[in-house]
Amino acid sequence: MFDMDAMREAFFTVFALDTALFIMLGVVVGISVGAIPGLAHSLPIALVLPFSFILPLHQTMGLLIGTYKGGTYGGSITAISFGTPGTSGAAATVADGYALTKLGKGKKALQMGLYASITGDVLSDLALIFLVVPIGMMAPRFGPAELSALYFLALSLVVVFSTENPGKGILAAGIGFFLAIIGRDILTGGIRFTFGLRYLEAGFPLVPLLIGFFAVPNIIKQIHGVITASNGPGKIVEDAKELLLKKEEGLTLKEFFSSWRGLGVGTIVGTLLGALPGPGATLCAYTAYSVTSQISKDESYGKGALEGVATAEAANNATCGATFIPLLTFGIPGSSIAALLMAALIMEGIPVGPRVVIDHTVAVYTLFLLLLLANPFNLLFGRLLIPVYSKLTRIPASILWPVITLVIVIGTYALNNRPFDIVICLIAGVIGYFFKWFKLPDGPLVLSFLVTPLFEANFRQAITISRGDITYFFASGISQVLWIVTIVTIIIFVRKRRRSSIKLTEG
Repeated sequence: MFDMDAMREAFFTVFALDTALFIMLGVVVGISVGAIPGLAHSLPIALVLPFSFILPLHQTMGLLIGTYKGGTYGGSITAISFGTPGTSGAAATVADGYALTKLGKGKKALQMGLYASITGDVLSDLALIFLVVPIGMMAPRFGPAELSALYFLALSLVVVFSTENPGKGILAAGIGFFLAIIGRDILTGGIRFTFGLRYLEAGFPLVPLLIGFFAVPNIIKQIHGVITASNGPGKIVEDAKELLLKKEEGLTLKEFFSSWRGLGVGTIVGTLLGALPGPGATLCAYTAYSVTSQISKDESYGKGALEGVATAEAANNATCGATFIPLLTFGIPGSSIAALLMAALIMEGIPVGPRVVIDHTVAVYTLFLLLLLANPFNLLFGRLLIPVYSKLTRIPASILWPVITLVIVIGTYALNNRPFDIVICLIAGVIGYFFKWFKLPDGPLVLSFLVTPLFEANFRQAITISRGDITYFFASGISQVLWIVTIVTIIIFVRKRRRSSIKLTEG
């Protein structure tokens, strides 16, 4: 039941100058770190965590939530500007975001990314506030069988919807599957496909994979263009002056609202999947993107669609509020960042779980208000930084891309302080070049890499529980619905392809 006195106390605590300053600091740090490839925004959260011992709850959580939200949005800046996701959650933004930048619409893409991020974030925060109990009640009902069906559905959506050629989608997913099973077996601890390299025993690292896969092919292409260019340094300087002074058209209100379908699907998928332990922002973004690409009438998807940017960014930012649903209601962190936030709450004396709303009402209301208050700051500072980044994309390639290369190398190394991560980044770059050469979709690889460990863990756990009985996967109503949706989705896709083939034959 709503407690007015607790809300009043939380309101006066949150809407104070000191709280605003801590949120502001968190947002600025989050955006800045999120925009640097390799430096995951969980890093500043981990560094700030010890301050939980000396700062009060509203200041600590204001700083952490601001960093979380700012970092989640910040990853889209480099994804759109340079085709390199600053965070793994922004990987789905690369296709349309970077394509728009190359079409001279980088400012539009950056603004759409910001506004879609805020939209998805605000709506997921409201869902947390009003639906925390009913949605939270669903989380424990997803056991190994249900999660296996969910992950299979997510993978099927991306494989069949990501490309006109399902064979290429299956090949891309297969490569992602192989990379994901490198390392130790999750049950037996045995070594798999490490080729005698000790560093691979912990598995193929995600961040170096994403940076290399998306960034290295672009770097090679741009530097090759610089080497073969015949313009002298004087011409480059003149071009730089002209481009930096040139004004680029921004996003219009009509363009924003025309992407309502992507905003809606992204927010719903990000909120629902984000409320479950495991999926994370990247899986949510790719799933929403795959769904919207099929129901949208925009034929430029993957080639520079504003709705594509809106879908991906609304989905990955919608997880910011949704991740608190299982965290507060059942004490289940759905991601590494959620685990850090949970640790901060525990250090502040707030034991999360089913009784947290009853026993710590003021603290919970404080969190709700902090989540909502962080959004205007994210919008403000994101808006202030967009002109800077939109102009950076126009700096001559001979200056820009060597600097980006240096930042990527430093960021990749700084992640774990391992030189081998740079080698992984280069290997991923070769794979990325292979994908571009044969025009393979990147979505199935990334999603397969993320989903495979989760699917394998839940599938094998379900097999163990059922002692090999396959009917266990279809025993619950949730599993049955998920399998039916998967089958219907594949049937619709096959029928759609058949109709397209008939039209081409008749034409």
